[in-house]
Amino acid sequence: MDVELVIRWTKGVVILAVAIWEIVQLSRRPNDPALRVLTLGLVFLAIAATFGIKTPILEPIKDFFGPEVWGYILNGCWMAMAYCWATFFLLANTDKPEAQRRRKALIELGFLVAALVVMVVVKEISVDGIRRPAASPERYYDWERTAWYLSVSGYALTVWFVGVRRALVLRRKLSQAWARAAFWIVIVGSAAMAIGVDGVVLVRQFGRQFDTKFDPDWLTSLYSIGQLGGQFVLALGLALVPLATIVVSMRARYENSVRARYSKRMLPLWRTLTAEFPYVALDGVDNFDRVTTEITDGLSELARDCPAPTGDIRDPQVAADAIAAGLLRRAEQRKAQWAGDDEAPAEPPYPRLEPDFPDWRSRAQWMTAVTEHLRTRGVIGEDEHEPASAG
Repeated sequence: MDVELVIRWTKGVVILAVAIWEIVQLSRRPNDPALRVLTLGLVFLAIAATFGIKTPILEPIKDFFGPEVWGYILNGCWMAMAYCWATFFLLANTDKPEAQRRRKALIELGFLVAALVVMVVVKEISVDGIRRPAASPERYYDWERTAWYLSVSGYALTVWFVGVRRALVLRRKLSQAWARAAFWIVIVGSAAMAIGVDGVVLVRQFGRQFDTKFDPDWLTSLYSIGQLGGQFVLALGLALVPLATIVVSMRARYENSVRARYSKRMLPLWRTLTAEFPYVALDGVDNFDRVTTEITDGLSELARDCPAPTGDIRDPQVAADAIAAGLLRRAEQRKAQWAGDDEAPAEPPYPRLEPDFPDWRSRAQWMTAVTEHLRTRGVIGEDEHEPASAG
């Protein structure tokens, strides 16, 4: 098996896998019009990319339809693929009213149907069946040939670049790095296919209007590069979307697991502060966000009873010293209240007990370290409640 055939089978398998993945996504969101069009386009792309491979394995299928009908199928898939490409970005652009987007998609569907009709009718009525010039040089200037190539390659080239323009507009709204990268790769791949396949075909046919033997080698090379390279790059871009989804999902699960572990380790401090200041408690599940938020609120309330930290509060031990003193003072105040010897409340400004953090992980690490310092000193006890659920 040569290298080109390996590449063709590889990109065919990748595109087929992406099409199956999109079908699964469509089963979960069947009412998404943009996703319906995208899935349909990927099915057409999978057919063209897979069954366009010249290999004995697929010959029985091609023989079943016959060369004439099989040519219609591949050309039809290519044209419908271009329509789906352009229509997906039309429907996905929510800046325009949905009714307007749907109406424009139906109008463009009418152009596709008209181009398909011209493709079939012109070839059926043509005497030589739109053959190459070597087969019928005297009829190469017929209007049927011009109409056929304009209906197939002219339509596809135009619509592909309509889709590229719409994709560029939509790409500016993306903030997720993987999504932007996937958009760029898909745009480059589709543009390469449009130029390499439809652009080359149109240039070749235009040249043959003046010279029936016009078929330079560089056009043949450009066609192969555009068809094979464009589809391969497009397949990579399309594959990046499900891969990004899987990676993001796996990372989210991992982060939820880490947050749950941090929540469990922070529970002693959290329960101590919410017991001291019940009004800071929020409703909901005891997850990471609730635990950290209520610890922050509790520390803000405790600050009025704490001495000024003796160092940088980013050091958990320094913060734990001030927090321990504040909790001890509140315990002494409760005893004094029972004895009838109330102490005057402290006046602001109150010391700051919690620093700013660049991300949730740094915040959780600081809180768990403070909790551990307070627990080892006996200021707060071991948690005897159920562990917090994953946040």
